[in-house]
Parts: sequence; structure tokens; C-alpha cells
Amino acid sequence: MDQDRTALRRHMPILFLCILLVILSILGAILLRRRHVISTFGASPLPSPTEAARRQVYHSRYAETPIPTLPSPYLSSPAPTVAPDARPTPASTAAGLLGGKYAWRFTKEEVLTDHTYSNPSISITWNAYRDELSYSRPVTFYVADVLLQDVTSLTTAFAKGSYSAGGRNTMEAIAKKNNCIVAISGDFARWHNHGLIVRNGEVFRQQRFSWDLGVLYKNGVLETYEPGTISVAEILEKDPWQSWHFGPELLDHNGKPKTKFNTTVGRRNPRSVIGYYEPGHYCLVLVDGRQGKYSAGLNMIELSQLMYTLGCVRAYNLDGGATAHMSWIDKVINSPSKGRKLNDVICVCFPSGS
Repeated sequence: MDQDRTALRRHMPILFLCILLVILSILGAILLRRRHVISTFGASPLPSPTEAARRQVYHSRYAETPIPTLPSPYLSSPAPTVAPDARPTPASTAAGLLGGKYAWRFTKEEVLTDHTYSNPSISITWNAYRDELSYSRPVTFYVADVLLQDVTSLTTAFAKGSYSAGGRNTMEAIAKKNNCIVAISGDFARWHNHGLIVRNGEVFRQQRFSWDLGVLYKNGVLETYEPGTISVAEILEKDPWQSWHFGPELLDHNGKPKTKFNTTVGRRNPRSVIGYYEPGHYCLVLVDGRQGKYSAGLNMIELSQLMYTLGCVRAYNLDGGATAHMSWIDKVINSPSKGRKLNDVICVCFPSGS
């Protein structure tokens, strides 16, 4: 017995060392996992050195290569993988907002797949992402990357056909009636009784705004404004195509994330967002929420950081919660927390005669 105790004491330091190494290995693995963001780059770490370099790396991955679709129980099929030599014939350089940029994304004929659409002036690609690492609970979100040569391709569709008609309808019904390729819930314009409302170039209301305002101008530029920073008259002089009165703006005017917002709905919720890169290049982002282990939603700080990580220089929060819907063709592709009917949607539609 004494010999066994002596042997045990002799091996105790080695045993403690082994236990310590195991603990350190586990902690190291946890810390390493937290440095990876699967929502944007799969399993790749965020590109570091500078903000400009980080944006450039993201744009190169996002705009010039197919975006991987992460597994999701709400996707019927993954995005198709197209071999470089099998791509449709690119359209000739178009005179428009983007000119010859992203030329391979545009095609001479209409091309429609489960996750993409293209013609000579429109190119859209959407994908779903599930992030289990960046937040305390899983988050699932959808990104539609939208390239347009003509800003008027980005339109508003109303539940009953016009702003004055008011009313509500399902996302599927609105998308089908208006021949939408992609659509996302808007700002529930008829619910407000103040602010600036411009839809498809027509001014419906021009009152002082107390919430942050999002404005898409006819030159393709999208700006966001806090109350008191610009007058309604100044905005109208710049010829707006769309304006949204909900908010808040999610990035400051240097394109950086914000930590304080002009909103009363800052907690985690489903979200609808329009993001802006440059004239003619936008994204529609839908974050599912209020659904336990599937998707918790995002608070405003997290949403701001997501839009920054996606590379946007402007981003504007739309009506979320039970209103948050995104459709492809005439089918809802996300998992809404409730089946709320909508007043208006932001959409890109098939050309006439398509």
C-alpha cells in the first residue's frame, strides 16, 4: 500500500500537468472559434489590418465569386454552382449607373435560377446565412445583392395597388401581383402621419421628419439623415426617387457602425434593411428572429455591425418584427415570426413583357 501511495505521489505532477493542458486546449479552441464569423466568410477569420482593406477583401469575395449558401432548414435547395466556362454570355457594357462594372453579372438574355436573376440591366443574387458564433444565440439572415443600371428598377409596390388605397396584403400576393423578382418589407408608409414620403418619384407627404430618414435619389445615391440635419425642401431639390420614414440609420456618415440610435425598438427583433455600396449597387437584408434556436434576431448594435461587415457605406432599418418578410419571385423565402400582412414592399420587378 505504501508503495502504491509513493508511486501515486510521484506521478501526481504529471497528472496535474495533463489536466492543465487539456483545460488550456479547450479554452484555446473556444477563443479561436469566437474569432471566426461564419455569417459572412464561411469559416474564415475577418480580414484585419485596416477598415479599407477589410471592405476591399469583402467586396472582392462578394461581388466577384459565388456566395456560399450555409445550411438552413428553410431552404429548399442550395444556390447553384456555375462553372466559369458555363456562365451565360455577358451583356455588352451598358451605359448606366454601373457602366462596365460587374459586367459578368449582367447577361444579354434573361437568366433565372433558384438564387439568381440577370438581364442586360439587372443582376440579383440571394443567399441565406446561419451564424452560430457571433452572437449569444443563433441568427439566420438573408442577403439579396442587387446590381442595377437604372435606379427606377428599384420600386415600391403597395398592398392595394397605390399609396392612397392603403390596406394590407400578404407578401406573396403583393409580389405576384407586381411581378416581383425580389421583395422585402418596407416602412409601412400609411401607418405614419408625418415625415417625407416619396415613392417611385411621386411625393405623397412632405412634412418635417422626427425619425431618421432614408432617401434614394434618381442618380442612384442612397443617403440617410437624422432629424434636423437637412430640410425636406433640400431633399426635394435633389430629386428623390424613394424615401422611407422608419429608421434608424445604421451607419454613420463615414460608413462606420453606430452604438446610439434614434429608435425605441433597439432590442433583438426580426429586421428588414436596405444597404448601399455605390450608385447602382444595393443589398436587401432580412434577419429572422423571435424563433428560439433557429434565429433570435439582432439588436441595433449587432445589426449595425452586420451591415458594416457586409461592406455597406449606408444602411437603413425598415419595418421589422412580424412585418419582416423577403420573397423570391412570389414565394416567401425567410421564416417570418408571424404572418402579418404588409402595406408596402421594396422590390425589383421583371421588365414589362418578361
